[in-house]
Amino acid sequence: MTPNHPVEVAARPLVTAGRAQLLVDCPRCNGVHRHLDTGLRRGPCGARYAIVTSLEASP
Repeated sequence: MTPNHPVEVAARPLVTAGRAQLLVDCPRCNGVHRHLDTGLRRGPCGARYAIVTSLEASP
C-alpha cells in the first residue's frame, strides 16, 4: 500500500433498518468495519483502504 495506491477491500452488503451499509474485512486489524459508501475510507482502527464492490474490483 502506498498513498497513491491504497489496498482495495471487497465489501459485503448489510441492510439495517432499511439502510444499506457495507461490511469490509480490515487488512490492518482483521476486524469487520461498517461503511456507508465505496471509495477511499479510513477504518476506526486508522487503516486506510479503498472499498470496492464486485462490479468495481480491479482485474
